[in-house]
Amino acid sequence: MKKNWRVIFIVLMVLDLLFLFMSSSMTYHQQEMKPGFIHRYLPFMEAWVGHWNIYYGGRWHNAQLDGSAEMTQFVMRKMAHFGSFFLLGLFSSLGLNKIFKSWGGPLLIWLGTIFVAFCDEFHQLLTGDRTPSIHDVVLDSSGALAAILICMIIYLIRNYINQKNAC
Repeated sequence: MKKNWRVIFIVLMVLDLLFLFMSSSMTYHQQEMKPGFIHRYLPFMEAWVGHWNIYYGGRWHNAQLDGSAEMTQFVMRKMAHFGSFFLLGLFSSLGLNKIFKSWGGPLLIWLGTIFVAFCDEFHQLLTGDRTPSIHDVVLDSSGALAAILICMIIYLIRNYINQKNAC
């Protein structure tokens, strides 16, 4: 990968970290989506998750217990956790791909994202009306791991094809 692309991915990684910091600085109510907003703009999502039953954080979440708008908001929040750390793992892997010459590189990147997830949850502890959760750290690190594994598979396939073409 060319150096220019690596710089772009490192900038995207830093922007994702800034987004995470700003997001964990907001209270729950500042991030809350009102039921009217969900009913009006996200009815497809509400219908999609309306029959789900998810055990997370020591309790069951579903539309019957929480209400359809709350369930939709819960799923969107968890998707945001997974997605933002997926992007962090992706941008870190692509921006720091010179480390990929050994298997230690992806491991260090993943450990770094786990550290960021712990820091993010600690930051939420310091923010009013927020509850840190080890479950969110696991979800965050899973998102990062998924992206890192995808990058590793693509790198392995690309290297295999390059070696095959060199012969």
